[in-house]
Amino acid sequence: MFKIGLTARNTVTKSKFPLLSLLASLFTLILAMILYLYANNFHFPTNPSLLTTIANTNSNIFFKACAFNSYYSNYFWKLSNTSSAAPYLNNASAKRSFFTSSAWSSSSSSGGSGSGSGSGAYSSGGNASGQLFNYKIAVAYQAKDRSDPIYSKWNLPPLPPTGEDNYFIGLPNLNEAYCGVADGVGGWIEMGFDSSAISQELCLAMKSISESSAKELEPKQLLSMAYEKIQKDKIVQAGSTTAVVAHLSEGGKLTVTNLGDSWCGVFRGNKLVFKTQFQTLGFNTPYQLSIIPEKIMADAKKRGSSYITNTPNDADNYEFQLKSNDVIVLATDGVTDNIDVGDMELFLQNNEKSNKDLTVLAQEFVAEVVKLSKDPYFPSVFSQELAKVTGKNYTGGKEDDITCIVVKVE
Repeated sequence: MFKIGLTARNTVTKSKFPLLSLLASLFTLILAMILYLYANNFHFPTNPSLLTTIANTNSNIFFKACAFNSYYSNYFWKLSNTSSAAPYLNNASAKRSFFTSSAWSSSSSSGGSGSGSGSGAYSSGGNASGQLFNYKIAVAYQAKDRSDPIYSKWNLPPLPPTGEDNYFIGLPNLNEAYCGVADGVGGWIEMGFDSSAISQELCLAMKSISESSAKELEPKQLLSMAYEKIQKDKIVQAGSTTAVVAHLSEGGKLTVTNLGDSWCGVFRGNKLVFKTQFQTLGFNTPYQLSIIPEKIMADAKKRGSSYITNTPNDADNYEFQLKSNDVIVLATDGVTDNIDVGDMELFLQNNEKSNKDLTVLAQEFVAEVVKLSKDPYFPSVFSQELAKVTGKNYTGGKEDDITCIVVKVE
């Protein structure tokens, strides 16, 4: 508790200048409070535009441990210091009720200029028989608002409805499915390249290959074949993307490959029982597949900079045995930078007895995440990680493209 001690002389009631004494005491009180707040590293809630600026910088393309793009030098820090700060809002998730009527704000979740939203439903076939599993699949997405002049500076085609995210669903037969999401790195727009092109082409290639292959493919094989294809096709001039790819076998085996900070999790009885791990080189710097022109690579080398150039071989692989009624979620970081696993569990619990169509459920989930991403007072996962890195207190959602695939196992 902050207290100010007054001396006996301060408490004397008789004075020639009582008003001046009062003002002096008030000034002392205000000054002491300011010094206290400064000493305790207090910051008022972060303007969401700051988090947007941080999230959208091309620092996640150029990775250099000691420096980032000088334009953002006021906001960034040395990666070597990322472990020095204390966490912000300990156990914040235990206090959350974001998917109920007591949600943090009433911000609109509708898209603005340059944004899009939508959903879709898929199924791996008819009713399961014997040991065969059936998969109901729903997709929902919301592109972030893009009012920044940078998006109209270059003569580029319009972004797809998913923004720089993309997804695919591949259905090779009645009781088998492939699905995945990819998140294009937004910083390429700074150099005049379409940041959505690589995620879009990669997903189109994975869908085509998964549905036309004569044999069952492991997700890493599928990702590798698709990446090789888009490199040969040369449709993508330059770009980088994360990807998480899943295969759902007719026997209920889930196989996943993940590269970067997109995510896959399985919920059983509304509790998380399986998840992938993020792959990052530092804060907001995920592993990524890249297509980079030789000239740009050479120029970066001259500057002493380097690009992230992972391959599918760098991806992590997972296997998990599914059961009937499991719920699988694949999501880009527009979801996981804002909410955590506990929030997802709470959403599923709140909708457990609703009997809503899976597509409606996915749409409502994305709408809630979008709403929170626009809330300047929401203690998002991203703002808490930012606080750890900088040692300063931040709040606010992270506006980003949000894409989510929800699968119900039957």
